[in-house]
Amino acid sequence: MRNLLIRLIKAPYSLFLPFLLWAFVIGLIYLYNSENLDNAGYEMARQRGEVAYKLVENIRHWNAEHGGVYAPITKKTPENRWLEAPEKTIESPQGVVLTKVNPAYMTRQLADLMRGTDLEIHLTSDRLINPSNEPDQWEAAALHKLKNSDLAEHIAIVNGKFRYMAPLYITEGCMSCHAVMGYKLGDFRGGLSVSFPVDDVKKFTAKLFQESRTIHCVAFILLSLTGVISMLALRRLVTSLQEERSQRETIIVERTASLNSEIEERRKSQQQLNYLAHHDELTGVKNRRWILKELHSHMTEHSSQRASLAVLLLDIDFFKKVNDSYGHETGDKVLCGFAEIIQTHLRQQDSLGRYGGEEFLVLLPATELNEAQVVAKRLREAVAGQTYSYNELLFKITTSIGIALYLPEDDLSPEELISQADEALYQAKASGRNCCKVWQKD
Repeated sequence: MRNLLIRLIKAPYSLFLPFLLWAFVIGLIYLYNSENLDNAGYEMARQRGEVAYKLVENIRHWNAEHGGVYAPITKKTPENRWLEAPEKTIESPQGVVLTKVNPAYMTRQLADLMRGTDLEIHLTSDRLINPSNEPDQWEAAALHKLKNSDLAEHIAIVNGKFRYMAPLYITEGCMSCHAVMGYKLGDFRGGLSVSFPVDDVKKFTAKLFQESRTIHCVAFILLSLTGVISMLALRRLVTSLQEERSQRETIIVERTASLNSEIEERRKSQQQLNYLAHHDELTGVKNRRWILKELHSHMTEHSSQRASLAVLLLDIDFFKKVNDSYGHETGDKVLCGFAEIIQTHLRQQDSLGRYGGEEFLVLLPATELNEAQVVAKRLREAVAGQTYSYNELLFKITTSIGIALYLPEDDLSPEELISQADEALYQAKASGRNCCKVWQKD
């Protein structure tokens, strides 16, 4: 992750990253602010509709509290033929004919005056009597929602106009006119809709949007330039740190390599010492110290388990002649080959060690005398069947084997057991060599 970041900082295109980053961030902020401006414009339009509605509603309330007002009958204000009330039409002392204007009639008069302006109102009825109060399609849907829910208002933008409607309910002042229609206090009467062009709000918010775009563009440019400058400074810092780190790593690598080399040499020396402590350097089999220690361990173990232990002492016949005739180098090869053959033909549980010179000691744990004789014979035949060479001359060797058996009831030391095997080996040598002899008690 760190290397990826460093490559990114040093890449040629890294200077464009601040532009991309701040374009993304400023873009998100601009979208968020634009949405807030839209919401603010929408709220302003809603409040405008609400103010107009409350103004008309207060005028209607004042009219209702006074039982209606009288106005001269004119072409624009004819007698309200939908109103059934006493003294609907009266004559003033001056002879002016006056007609009663109730809240609904007054609202329609105001709507006629405002029709075609930037702010229009329209009175709509739930139970239609006057056709002029018939709602349009949007108003009908709004009335249905207001009547069948707890909404205090319904708002929408329709055909480029902001439409606002709030419900009208029967109040005490309305009962004088509407009681005859079966209305009760609190009944849903209808609604008053307010309409005005959306452009009125857009004109107000357009300036805010322009200012917002300007501020965001300036912020984008300043932040991007700051990011580029920071990236250049960071690039120089990273380069400097990398050079310093490279120098330190070079020193560490050199010192580590020297230390590892020294450790490896010591490890190999220790391994070699450990190996030589238990193995014969020439033949690779276990050495005298190890095989004697193993013999002592086996004798102790077999004594407790009441089991027999066989010991074979092998000697290469006429080995001195091999050294005298073919040289010590060939003699060493013979010793190695001899040890390899013996090791190959032993059982898994058997142990082999170089006892000294051309003598080798074999331990056969948990082995009876007849089994030991079988093993000894197999080893002798394997040795006799192996061919060696000196230049172009081929020759073979033989071995004599002395066999001694350790029984749990015998009170013998390892040295005494080996001595018995050595006596048996001497008997094999005296019997013409290339044979196996078992130690026999006199």
